[in-house]
Amino acid sequence: MSMQARLLGDNRSGKRSGRLSLTPLIDCVFILLVFFMLQTNFLRPRAIEFSQSASSSQINTETPLIAIELRLDGSLWLNGAGSSLEGLKTYAGSLSDPSQSRVMLAVDPKVKLQSAVDIMDMLNESQIFNISLAATRRFEDD
Repeated sequence: MSMQARLLGDNRSGKRSGRLSLTPLIDCVFILLVFFMLQTNFLRPRAIEFSQSASSSQINTETPLIAIELRLDGSLWLNGAGSSLEGLKTYAGSLSDPSQSRVMLAVDPKVKLQSAVDIMDMLNESQIFNISLAATRRFEDD
């Protein structure tokens, strides 16, 4: 084998031997993984904002929050007290300024989504558009 062939890295069969190291690629993947884990806030509650009437900067924070709970047994709770769909509809109709009302709709994770959508539709009919939907932990019996 000539000196030139040795310098070029040729082996006896005349092919170049080379290996591709995956270590830099794996390092980059781990750096990205750590970056995204540090950027994620795991303490933030999972909530979806449904707002059609105003942006969050225009919402009056002094308006009381209406808390609605939809439980697995089909019961509906309005501000911590048992209620019904008709009771919720009456309450929504009695609000003085429904467009400025804020609603937190807490739904048991095993409740069908259509039940929550029906409640949101009913609230929208009453001109209540600022609705936050949250999947919550299992409700305990009061």
